[in-house]
Amino acid sequence: MAGYRRSIPDSLRNLRNHWLIYFLVNVAAIVLGFTLLRAVWQPELALRWLGLTTVVVVYNLWTLWRGLPFNHRPGESVLLPKLGAGNILTLTRGLFTAALAGFLFSPWPAGGLAWAPGLLYLLVIVSDYFDGYLARISNHTTRLGEKLDLSLDGLGVLIGAGLAVQYQQAPVWYLSVALARYLFLIGVWLREKLGKPTYPLTPNTGRRVFAGLQMGFLAVVLLPLFSPPGTHLAALFFALPFLLGFARDGLAISGFAIALPQNKGQKLLLWSPVILRLLVAALMFGPLLQRLRFLPDQILLFIDHGLPVPDMTSLALGLLEVLVLCLLVLGVSGRVSAILALLLTGANQIFASLTPYQMTLIVVYTAILFMGTGALSLWNPDERLFFQRAGERQETAGTGGCS
Repeated sequence: MAGYRRSIPDSLRNLRNHWLIYFLVNVAAIVLGFTLLRAVWQPELALRWLGLTTVVVVYNLWTLWRGLPFNHRPGESVLLPKLGAGNILTLTRGLFTAALAGFLFSPWPAGGLAWAPGLLYLLVIVSDYFDGYLARISNHTTRLGEKLDLSLDGLGVLIGAGLAVQYQQAPVWYLSVALARYLFLIGVWLREKLGKPTYPLTPNTGRRVFAGLQMGFLAVVLLPLFSPPGTHLAALFFALPFLLGFARDGLAISGFAIALPQNKGQKLLLWSPVILRLLVAALMFGPLLQRLRFLPDQILLFIDHGLPVPDMTSLALGLLEVLVLCLLVLGVSGRVSAILALLLTGANQIFASLTPYQMTLIVVYTAILFMGTGALSLWNPDERLFFQRAGERQETAGTGGCS
């Protein structure tokens, strides 16, 4: 036994000690979560949460254990003795993902607990954004981190999409978004098993952006704020570019590359959003003009007599919508403005059902979110946020948003 221990490198032994600490943290978190849920939820549902969360935790622990020998920088073979801040945050994301999985196959909780799935998914997104940042600024990017990241990305989207469908916030076919990556990997594996050539994919930051937008969409629809049919319509137009990107990549690895001529593709991405912005202006000109026409009277009524809370909320949303649409039409922080416009359009369901023209706007806003505002835009600092990873040096990134 002593000889066996001496045969294990000190760095690997140290990493296994870290694994043990992570194991204990997971056990403590599961026990605490179950105790809290049992106090505020039905005991049988809390027990189901315990079982599902435990399954995902075991999977995460197994993935980490198998990946410990890869805790080295890309292109190097020296094993790093510590996991590093980036990997620790990734593993924390794994714990959030496991807690989220516990809500599968149970009805959407009522009251304050209804916010738990959406808030957990938001924590998954935030930790996913910053784990790579911490790894890069500390010079601790590792193959282990890459493996953990890929594993948790697919698992998180699968669980989030399952919950969105379960809560009827997205149609059943939206599960294809969660399964797309796994089907793609199965396709690659089958080609290799059959001895067929597999061609490498060209680098494209759009893939990461499209995946990030899917995660953002899931986080929003898992919050008890929005409801169908708006969420179903948004699901369609968020999923469509994502699925088309996977289909194109599937053809590319098979040797059937599909691409527009470079000059035509650039012109399309540059000028199509301008048409969409003009469409927004045309659709919103009448309603906004009417809203601004009666705005002074509403403000005077509020000052003289006071307005009920719903009217005041509607007024505030109207003013914010005017501002956001002006930014969008002018091309100021176009993608962020499109996100805000989508949220505001969805918030209108608090007061009334979505109208056909509002549904049309959801389609247009989603298209601008994916493509940007294109030519004749005044200021788009958010492009760097979308196309450059945190902590990464400035790259010569394109303005397109296609995957």
